[in-house]
Amino acid sequence: MKNRTSLLLLIALVVTIFSCKKSTSFSGNAADYFIPLQVGKYAIYRLDSLNFYFYGQLDTTTSYWAKDSVESSYIDASGQTAWLVTRYMSDTLGSFWTPGQTYIVNSTSRNLQMTEDNLRFIKLSYPVEEGSSWNGNAYLPYNPYQDFFDYSDDSHLNLDNWTYTYQNVNKPYTAGGITYDSTVTVMQANDSINVPILDPNSFASRTYWSETYARHTGLVSRHTEMWEYQPPTPDGTQQGYKIGFQLTMTLLSHN
Repeated sequence: MKNRTSLLLLIALVVTIFSCKKSTSFSGNAADYFIPLQVGKYAIYRLDSLNFYFYGQLDTTTSYWAKDSVESSYIDASGQTAWLVTRYMSDTLGSFWTPGQTYIVNSTSRNLQMTEDNLRFIKLSYPVEEGSSWNGNAYLPYNPYQDFFDYSDDSHLNLDNWTYTYQNVNKPYTAGGITYDSTVTVMQANDSINVPILDPNSFASRTYWSETYARHTGLVSRHTEMWEYQPPTPDGTQQGYKIGFQLTMTLLSHN
């Protein structure tokens, strides 16, 4: 398993979209749904990351603050404006900010895409309507997290067949003690095997990915679980263990 800090940056980066302003209706194109990304815009999130240690025998939740800042823009090869966003990490006191990775956001009349470490996600699609769905991971390769985890469950290997679906369109949602009047939730995945783990001698798996966006604000909450439980070996040489991660993001402030 490789550096967990890099993994936290990678996984968190692929989900963060910035301040948006939609029309009075959630239906429409990109121009209706978002204000243009602007240099100087930022959003600060609390990140709670659950990681497994000692071959999955122990788990520890680590909390961070993350500041996503729009640093610059350029015209890409397709002639569209691309925005470069840098994530700064801090302790939960916000006493220092350390720059991390940079990712790219593209907004078109059809959808909004994010690209980081050559992984491209279609985060939002238009029009925004209840039950509307699309293949948000269409550009992902097979087993995109193979550098971090030795996954075996198909739902963790073939992410390119996930179906994103809009839920609770134009409904209120509370995150970080703040209630947002008009939001939309993007349900990306919700699958499990043997969860809760009632039989410790059987394989278990959990795949859950949900993001909630608020009007005039952007991403306000996200919850992700991608883990597997491998049962103990019959000869007793290896105890049962978990691999994977769980991550939550909650918006604290933005400009």
